[in-house]
Amino acid sequence: AACLRFISKLIQYGHIMDNLKDSSIFSAHLKRGQSFHVRCTAIQLLALFIKNESSERDLNTILSLIEFDQSPFIRSNAVQQLYKLPLFTKHQDCFLNNLHLVERLWRLLNEHQDFNLRCCLAQLYYTLYGRTTPTCVPSNNCAVVIDLKGQTSRTNVPGIPSSF
Repeated sequence: AACLRFISKLIQYGHIMDNLKDSSIFSAHLKRGQSFHVRCTAIQLLALFIKNESSERDLNTILSLIEFDQSPFIRSNAVQQLYKLPLFTKHQDCFLNNLHLVERLWRLLNEHQDFNLRCCLAQLYYTLYGRTTPTCVPSNNCAVVIDLKGQTSRTNVPGIPSSF
């Protein structure tokens, strides 16, 4: 684990040549069979690498780890590292902020039975998108307005009369 941190510092301060600045060294230590602490450190450093380099390939590596790893603690740790080092903020324009990521997070949030993982995924989703609809999701402009005082309602849904 200490060696991985040291390699990360060397990359960060530019002491490693550009052709060696690759996240594959961290990805290789995510595999089962590595020590628990080494895997956690590799997740942390890969999350940092994703934040600094905006690597979609590495983001998919971590999301696949969250989906398919057998260890519940490793899955939860991976999600926690992503929300501690958010990839982007709500109003930041980033190519990682796309519809595929939104749908994948939403699917993960709804499919997993592990309560702790679902809470972590909800925290990640909230950290990235807040309470509003993500900006990358196309708007369908459907709305229903109910006036309680006038006891009327209006809609702008196609195919439904504007007042019903």
